[in-house]
Amino acid sequence: MKKNILIFLFILLQSALANSQDEAHRIIKERMESKNIPGLAFLIARDGKIIDEGYFGKANLEMDVDVSKRSVFAIASMSKTYTAAAILLMAEKGQLRLDDPVKKYIPEAPDSWNPITIKQLLTHSSGLVDDWSLYDWDTSNELFLKTQTDNDFLKVHFENELKFEPGTDVSYASGHFVLGIVIERITGESYGDYLEKHIFRPLSLNETFVDHPYKMIPHRVSGYFDYDPDRMNSPMTGLGNGILIAPVAYGRGDVGIRTTVNDLLKFYDALFTGALLNESSKQLMFDPATLDNGNFISTGAGWMNWPLGGIAISEHSGGFRTGFSSQALVVPKDRFAVIILTNLFGGASFPLAQELATLYYPELEQLSKKSPVEDTNTALTQNHLDFFQDIGIDVRNEGVHENFPFSYYSKSLKKSISRTASITYLGEKSVRNENVNFFNVGIHTLRYYRLNSEKTLYTTVYLDGKDRLVFMDYPETK
Repeated sequence: MKKNILIFLFILLQSALANSQDEAHRIIKERMESKNIPGLAFLIARDGKIIDEGYFGKANLEMDVDVSKRSVFAIASMSKTYTAAAILLMAEKGQLRLDDPVKKYIPEAPDSWNPITIKQLLTHSSGLVDDWSLYDWDTSNELFLKTQTDNDFLKVHFENELKFEPGTDVSYASGHFVLGIVIERITGESYGDYLEKHIFRPLSLNETFVDHPYKMIPHRVSGYFDYDPDRMNSPMTGLGNGILIAPVAYGRGDVGIRTTVNDLLKFYDALFTGALLNESSKQLMFDPATLDNGNFISTGAGWMNWPLGGIAISEHSGGFRTGFSSQALVVPKDRFAVIILTNLFGGASFPLAQELATLYYPELEQLSKKSPVEDTNTALTQNHLDFFQDIGIDVRNEGVHENFPFSYYSKSLKKSISRTASITYLGEKSVRNENVNFFNVGIHTLRYYRLNSEKTLYTTVYLDGKDRLVFMDYPETK
């Protein structure tokens, strides 16, 4: 009898897995069709084991080459995780300290860089500009054609004022490009050679490369861009080859990795398990960082880290005008990973990764799929509506925990949330016995809301034992 029950359960699990796989592939095909994506590879894994994967479309349209397991995509800004891992590895070996000033290694930097530390470059709290955003690319591609060396790109950063005093705020920037230079200054090796010797080779990442357009890279995927006739110097309308940039820009420390979904999984699993870095470095990657005043920020070393549906997730995306976009969503404690690589600028997205994740990790379910339920605590709901409407002025009161991380939310996001006219209660979940802890606070309850305004948003709020607000998820759009 026991054997029969086990066989039945096994068949049931296999059937559920097959249904999830069918749905994942349907979602992917629908996304590719709606976005006109030439090629896509995706992979979902848990505990280091692949539970779903797929390879769709064309790696090269002109040569009619299919995407396969060995297709090597440019992952753009997802490359920052590799640079962060290299820096943390060097710190473990005593080759640098994370609180070292960057001018120790780049002494020609302007005096305004004196306070900037290596750690601030890792966590986007340095105040540096993101040179990729200095030009409106719909108007001009000038910067990334005329700038031909790493030193030229450094000078661009030197010439632009810091956006804020280092350590006082957070803004996504090209600090990992600078960290790539730091690696070269300390080791005397090229950025690519260092990663090959200390990360790629030890982890058997045989299909991972630092990119360069002149380098011979087996199974290199071609990138594509959907041209609009109103864009700058648009040579055509519709799908075309990616926009050209200076050769040196392809392999910078903030954007320069080419790899496969399977090699990415190997790399991520090495980070999850400690096979590459020690526990302290792992925490720097996958835990929220803090500003000098102790306020939490979502940026870790190479990852964006926040709660989602009561689960500690990390994620990073990448988008390259050369014709690529990518997205990774991971749950480090469960070695769970969703990886999406495409060869179209704008092809991958976080909502797509979350939708796929939900099939195998139901706790990450999108709130837009929840229906309204009867609200038995309208007073608490009203308090939360008041909070949403006042979030732009960082109001702390008896209903908001002192550790609430206002620094997690940009000014534009706060403005969007503050426009909430009413909220709809979608239910709640008690987690008081599940040891859920965020921002050094034990979480007792998750409450789910639809935020009603010109733009409908959905969010989860996190409450402690006294029903004080500890966090609210980044709002989801339908």
